[in-house]
Amino acid sequence: MGSELLLYGYGFVCVSMLIFNVAYSLSLKRKDRRLKNRDRRFARRVDRQLDRLRTGEGLERGHLTYLRRKLSRVNHLAAFDRMVMERLEGAAEDREAARAYQREIQPVILHLALFYRDREDIQAAYFAYFLSRHRPQRHQAMDAIQDVMVKYMGKESLYCRVNALQALCGFGSPESVAEAVTALDRGGRFLHEKVLTDGLLSFTGSHERLTALLLERFDSFSVPTRLSVLNYIRFCSGAYGEQMMNILSNPAEDKELRLSAIRYFGRYPMEEARPLLLALAADKEPTGWEYASIAVSVLAGYQGGDVQDALTAAIYSANWYVRSNAAASLARQGLDYSDLISVVAGGDRYVREMMLYQLDLRREQGEKTAL
Repeated sequence: MGSELLLYGYGFVCVSMLIFNVAYSLSLKRKDRRLKNRDRRFARRVDRQLDRLRTGEGLERGHLTYLRRKLSRVNHLAAFDRMVMERLEGAAEDREAARAYQREIQPVILHLALFYRDREDIQAAYFAYFLSRHRPQRHQAMDAIQDVMVKYMGKESLYCRVNALQALCGFGSPESVAEAVTALDRGGRFLHEKVLTDGLLSFTGSHERLTALLLERFDSFSVPTRLSVLNYIRFCSGAYGEQMMNILSNPAEDKELRLSAIRYFGRYPMEEARPLLLALAADKEPTGWEYASIAVSVLAGYQGGDVQDALTAAIYSANWYVRSNAAASLARQGLDYSDLISVVAGGDRYVREMMLYQLDLRREQGEKTAL
């Protein structure tokens, strides 16, 4: 009797699961149908407005009100993004009407920026993402929207801040981006140095003007923000050697900032930096191994007997990273086995093997390039 009850119970569970799966599948199909119908309604409404714009008429009187009401819900905003904005931006054959429509709905975008600013972080993050992908009139003045997006930097959500920064960088206003970076720094909102640097590198306006504004505020920034700014400058321009020299030559400056300045002179060699780089490469203090390691790597881009002597001495360093980078830099100097006989035939087996490895690696890379 007990085994029969167990069997009936097992059968009941299986039937219940089957019924649930069927009902859930039907529910998903109905929901999918509703979403497709909603997307088609959006597309039809926009097509009607585009027809009016093509004939010189304005938008229907209630269209902007309709958009404000509908797009205040994230799921409708997502549908608008997918079915309208993507289609408009891909409409190469009707670019003028698409641009006219985007100009006309800019008041709606401003309304939504204000609306989602006060919504929960996940919704604000999605709107910032939407705006980063569909920036109205990319390089025209949109001060009101940009001012609102700067306020998004105070949101708790990391995604919201990153998306808002991407949107602002896409607008191309140096003043707005500088304000956003300042707001991030003052608010103590964590944004990884690489994320901030990558965001600044995506800036579509004048990098020279943005760099000038950031350098004006440089001393007021925290160390992580200053590091992001220095890395951004390093990837953008070689016109800031003097500022980098001031940082590198100041022993009281933060270590990460000085290391960034060293890397700058690896990307943009300057004769004025040579003595400092040589001094750092020759530093035997165990606590200064990071400076020495990066300095010997950077010296690969400098020529001269003093550089080769410094690299040859550094290859015998007690620190593995310094030795490895020195060997790689010596190989990049174009020296061959005969020039490095004192190293490759020396009594230090580890140094000899490291140097031979770098020379063999250079030869293999040269053969691949020749092919």
